[in-house]
Amino acid sequence: MVDNNSQDDTAAVVRQFQRDWDSPAPLQYVFEPEQGLAHARQCGVEQARGIHIGFLDDDNWPAENWVAAAAKFGQTHPQAGAYGSRIQGAFETPPDETVEPLLSFLAIRDHGDRAYEFQPTQIELPPGAGLTVRKAAWLACIPKTLVNITRSGNDYEISLRMAKRGWEIWYNPEMKVEHFIPNSRLQREYLLKLTHLYGLCTCKLLIV
Repeated sequence: MVDNNSQDDTAAVVRQFQRDWDSPAPLQYVFEPEQGLAHARQCGVEQARGIHIGFLDDDNWPAENWVAAAAKFGQTHPQAGAYGSRIQGAFETPPDETVEPLLSFLAIRDHGDRAYEFQPTQIELPPGAGLTVRKAAWLACIPKTLVNITRSGNDYEISLRMAKRGWEIWYNPEMKVEHFIPNSRLQREYLLKLTHLYGLCTCKLLIV
């Protein structure tokens, strides 16, 4: 658990969980003073002891077998540097048809029942939500300071950098995740801002 310089009682809450923790997988606490998703992820990867590292957001609801499915896929696809989940929306209110073409910007990615390799050169990439990375690929390809540290830019840059170094980027339908989408994220103003940021970060990454 990376404490990204939280100003609340995060550390105390984690200590309480550690006292009551009953699992063969230890609950570790790490403090990262530099705030931001990219810094927190980098810290987590450096501290992790496993071969594969999974990223889940607080609004991601993984299936019970998500960790097992991620580990199995990594073992059977040794050239996969990163691979994304099958993500379906759990909407507070069902979206209308005008919003449906934009759902991929909300990290809703259901590409069917068959695993397949993404095409990074066409900016066909998995989101950071539900993403699993191979630690060796991350350490070899991802610098401590990324070109774009915005949320969407960070997600895409991870996969692009790995792909440029020869690693494969995959979709794994066995890693199932529900992504909770509140009504606020379906509003026109939010979607306009979100798609604008994706466009800017994608252009910047392609230029670099």
